[in-house]
Amino acid sequence: MLIAHRGDKTRHPQNTIAAFEGAHGLGACAIQTEIQFSADDTPWCFHCGEVALPHGGSRPFAQVRDHQLARLGLTSFVQLMAWAARHRHLEWFVEVAPETLARMGADAAVAPLVRQLLPQSESVALLSRDNRSLRLARNLGCHRVALKVDSVARSLSAEVVTLAPDYLLIRDRSVECEELPPGPWQWVVYEINSAEEAVRWRARGAHHILTGNLPLLMRSREASDVYGF
Repeated sequence: MLIAHRGDKTRHPQNTIAAFEGAHGLGACAIQTEIQFSADDTPWCFHCGEVALPHGGSRPFAQVRDHQLARLGLTSFVQLMAWAARHRHLEWFVEVAPETLARMGADAAVAPLVRQLLPQSESVALLSRDNRSLRLARNLGCHRVALKVDSVARSLSAEVVTLAPDYLLIRDRSVECEELPPGPWQWVVYEINSAEEAVRWRARGAHHILTGNLPLLMRSREASDVYGF
């Protein structure tokens, strides 16, 4: 499947309902988004730790209040889950950054996300680089998890094999072998933005690709043939 990185970010502000609706309209079957927590400990769909302010400059996301973020047109995780409930055929990858886990602790960051995604737990995979956070998510009822790895070799480690995530995500340039090895998971390679690369990665063992150029790949007959969209 094609996974839209932050929605259709070529035509809409990324990580917003507009971007998610755009990806859905193009025919995406899965969407990835990242989560940051506000000063009120509310999860929002946002990709970095700094947020630009209307009158110039920026502030750490964790220092900005909910009412300020709402005025910026950002999308809260509650809003996303309400939208997802109306589009149950979509798959979701919800990523929690290492910096967020380090600042808040795994328990404080993971628990509120799991509580809010449980009604859509069959279609949402929590995504992280941290094994402990994913184990915690599973214990709380989020059984679909996705682990980011920095090398194929790490996928063969005892901690990853024992976790047996549903998905392993790896950056294309971090793959140090010709073919991705099989496992109890599905491989997702990112970020792939051309039809030629998409076809090549399918031949190398990728089950899915994460793309930032959804419109281009959705128009590609070659990519459609190998990924079945």
